[in-house]
Amino acid sequence: MITSMTGFGRGSAEGQGGTIGVEVRSVNSRFLDIQVRSPQLLQAYEQAVRERVQKAVARGKVSVHISWEEGAQGASMPQLDEAVATRYIEEAQRIAAMEGVCGEVELSAIMRLPGVFKSGSIQDDAQESEALLHEALAAALDEFSAMREREGTSLAVDLRQRLDGIESLLLQIDTCVPDAREQIVQRLRERIAELVKPGEFDEARLAMEVALIAERGDITEEIVRFRSHNAQFVEALEQGGEVGRRFNFLLQEMNREANTITSKAANTPIVHAALEIKEEVERLREQVQNLA
Repeated sequence: MITSMTGFGRGSAEGQGGTIGVEVRSVNSRFLDIQVRSPQLLQAYEQAVRERVQKAVARGKVSVHISWEEGAQGASMPQLDEAVATRYIEEAQRIAAMEGVCGEVELSAIMRLPGVFKSGSIQDDAQESEALLHEALAAALDEFSAMREREGTSLAVDLRQRLDGIESLLLQIDTCVPDAREQIVQRLRERIAELVKPGEFDEARLAMEVALIAERGDITEEIVRFRSHNAQFVEALEQGGEVGRRFNFLLQEMNREANTITSKAANTPIVHAALEIKEEVERLREQVQNLA
């Protein structure tokens, strides 16, 4: 099965402190580029997230957005951090002992100092936060991969239809080859007859030279090679996996063969069919850019 480079997936996991949500989306890119955005309290896990995504994706620009929503329990009564409060009091007493300092330390002032109270949240349980994150990420990647596979299946149908169309055009060209070869020979004979008087040349030598020139205009080899590329394309399509780079190479070769056929052929139906093939190859190239 082939997969598209574009996809989207969403997952979430709820714990005692709150809910972690993960969104994964990707667009086309020549290489793998992973960007992770997360709230500060989850940034420590970003590298692990990248490594997990890298196992699931080969190519594409992938964006991972992680969110955290504190639950009712996580936003419950604040808890006193005794160590921080004690340190504040000790420092305040040191200041009060200095010469020229007057006044007393009020309880309300200490309670307002940063860090004296901490709220019960996901920060209090690193193990839970990591487990929730991986659960949400796994769900998002499952949905993300499923969407990429669905799009890949649709692309495969379109690619196969276009390959069948190219094969039909090659068959048209193949049937025109004998007539095209005869046209080349006839034109050469007529041209030579205009330039040379009867009896002034060797008929056997002329026939050999004409055959050699006609051979240079023969497109049989190009047709054979094109069909080989077509067969390899179909084989890779059926095997699936990461086929984007291989398809790009095959399409490059197909385009080269189509150009050669167009330049060598002296037959109008062949030229028209070859131009149609080039158009289909270009459409195939556009579709292949979406594949991983």
